[in-house]
Formats: sequence, C-alpha cells, structure tokens
Amino acid sequence: MSQDPVPLGQLRVGHAERDAVAEILQAAAADGRLGLDELDERLGVALQARTYADLEGLLSDLSVDLPWRATPTPAVQPVRTQGPPPVGYSREDPLRLEGGLSSEKRDGSWVIPPFVRLGSGMGSVKLNCLLARPAAGVIEVEVVPGAGSVLIILPDGWGVDADRLTKSMGSKTIKVPRDPAPGKPLLVFYGGVGLGSFKVRPGSRRELRRIEDARSR
Repeated sequence: MSQDPVPLGQLRVGHAERDAVAEILQAAAADGRLGLDELDERLGVALQARTYADLEGLLSDLSVDLPWRATPTPAVQPVRTQGPPPVGYSREDPLRLEGGLSSEKRDGSWVIPPFVRLGSGMGSVKLNCLLARPAAGVIEVEVVPGAGSVLIILPDGWGVDADRLTKSMGSKTIKVPRDPAPGKPLLVFYGGVGLGSFKVRPGSRRELRRIEDARSR
C-alpha cells in the first residue's frame, strides 16, 4: 500500500531555495514594496527556514511567482523603483564602515549584507556579530589598508577565509575555523591590513554570558 505524497509545504528546503527567496525580497525592497526593517526581518527568517511553507509565508503579500511553483502565467510588469536599493546588496555598492580618526561600531541585532567594505583609517572598526543575521551564505568583506584596528567577533560555526587578505607591517589574527558549520555563513576577506591590526575571534565567555542573561529576562 503506497503512502500519500508529502505536501510540498512540508518538504525541507536547502541553500538554493533560501537564496532564491532572499533575492526576491531584495528586489521587493528595491521596488519600494518592503521597507528596510521589513527586509532585514524577513531575510533573517528566510536564512533559517526549514520548509517550503516557511519560505512561502514570507512572500504571501508580494506579487511574485514562486520558483518551485512556476506556472505559465503572464509576466508581472515591473513596479517603478521608489528609491535606491538597500546598501550592501551589490559589489558596486557595499556597506561601508569607516573608522576615520575615531571609531565605527556595529553591535546588537543587525543584518550583515552580502558585501561589506571596512576601513579603519587612523581609528578603529568593531563588528560584534554575535546577534547579527547574515543575508547570504557567503559574505564578501573588503578591508582597506590603514593604521588603525579592525576587530570582528563571530558566533560559533561561522567560517572565515582570509587567504586573500594581505598585510605589510601590520598584524592579522584569525581565531575561528576556516570552514563554516552546516547552515552557517562563510566570510571571505580580501584587501590589505596596512600598518594596523586585523583580528577575528569568537565571543568571550563574558560576552556570551551577557547575551544569555539578556535572553533570560
């Protein structure tokens, strides 16, 4: 006796389906159909989605054809762009974080777009990613040579490829694995350190304990 087929919505999805939905959401934001806060929230859910139903719920209020439910329907006319697309979603327009003569910092809950550009200048740049949500499975980070410091704190399971990041008289310290855990992002760094310092490390016990305390309140 044959079993009834499992409904599509209950089937598991992979990186290809999650990435396809992320592209649809980014296009909707560029069209003005989603605000940046909505985009960040939905991208975070999409990257953690387990089933097709999880992904379809993110697109239910958008006029799009789901890639896995494609039917020969007339093409939807594009909506005229209402503003510039979100920063960080193309290599030509990365999220730029510059230390200059002081400091630049990202902390708490935030979304890391697929393309980032870091420049410490004479100051410092600190990215605390312990509560951050990656917008892509691979995140490209260009490092501009400077005399300051760059510190990046990553959650467990995130991977770092810094083979393309050069240094002259500065220092480069990587304290996380190269290969990411399944379902976790890979950060690819390139460019140069210059005279400054570049360091990537996991969260300290104190930092992780602070997060746990905040969640238990």
